[in-house]
Amino acid sequence: MPRLLVARLDPGPPERCLRTARALLSRQGGEPVLLLAPLAGEAVLLGRHQRAASALRLPAARERGLPVARRLGGGRALLAGEGALLVLAAAPPGASLFPGPFAADKVLNRYVRGLLAGLRASGARAAAWLGRDVVSSDGRRVAVVSQEGTEAGGTALEALVAVSRDLALPEGLGGYPAHGDPRAAGPPAATLSALAGRAVAAGEVAEAVARGYAAASGLEAVAWEGALPEAPPLAAEEDEAGLARSGPAEIPIGFAEALVRGAGGRVLEARLRGDFMAPAFAREALERSLAGCPLAFEEVGRRVDAAFRAPGAFVHGLRDLRVLAEAVLAAGGAG
Repeated sequence: MPRLLVARLDPGPPERCLRTARALLSRQGGEPVLLLAPLAGEAVLLGRHQRAASALRLPAARERGLPVARRLGGGRALLAGEGALLVLAAAPPGASLFPGPFAADKVLNRYVRGLLAGLRASGARAAAWLGRDVVSSDGRRVAVVSQEGTEAGGTALEALVAVSRDLALPEGLGGYPAHGDPRAAGPPAATLSALAGRAVAAGEVAEAVARGYAAASGLEAVAWEGALPEAPPLAAEEDEAGLARSGPAEIPIGFAEALVRGAGGRVLEARLRGDFMAPAFAREALERSLAGCPLAFEEVGRRVDAAFRAPGAFVHGLRDLRVLAEAVLAAGGAG
């Protein structure tokens, strides 16, 4: 019978748990794996593509002594630590958690099913994923989800579950301007404990999620054997010397922006940043393809379209890819 390897971490700092998640996704072979990692301490967690200086008031985070780390997948910034559970459901190239085939943009739709089953069993009886970056129950956000993939064909769902503490970014830490659509922020934050009307432990939720994935996937759940790997951390802040900024543009789940170094009507270097969900390899390939590109909408737009139509690529959280091309042109003009 095909197997699902269930890996459990002792409670630890969010940064360490995220390094293990990255390493598990980067495997080149083997069986699907489910990582269950209760968190300890606390940290501000950026989405994979966010610009730290736009999404956060970094001095305020430093004043509070909060470390800033970067999540595996895209999405928005949040605060996570003790009372939260990190879940990674990942399959290496050539494997899948669920029978296929299905396109890369359908991975999140499939992979979230085991998480929903576990949350419903833990007290969020109406837990549902409605197509954005949150799982809600009774109109309250109980988990944040994202999707990541590798160029070789690996696929993953990353989730942070609010067990006994919510994931809301504290007042005064967010750096973005007010969004024009009040729905962009999603439903108000809650915890599983509040929804269940009792104290719920992270270990209890982890076991329920493990059962949920085994039942939803039809795979035999077996314990991971041996030490778990760790990958190097992702940098939270970047060197931006010489780059002009477009400023944040609204997208359905937050904001997107570009940073560009240009000369002679061409892009010399470009970065795309924001709250959207897309595989890092596709965004990085797009940035490479923009080097030398004329600052013309047709040329920039063609490269944007090609990047997110490549095998294994997807993008969630945008109504139209045009916003990325326009951001590149705005930043290029500002330079």
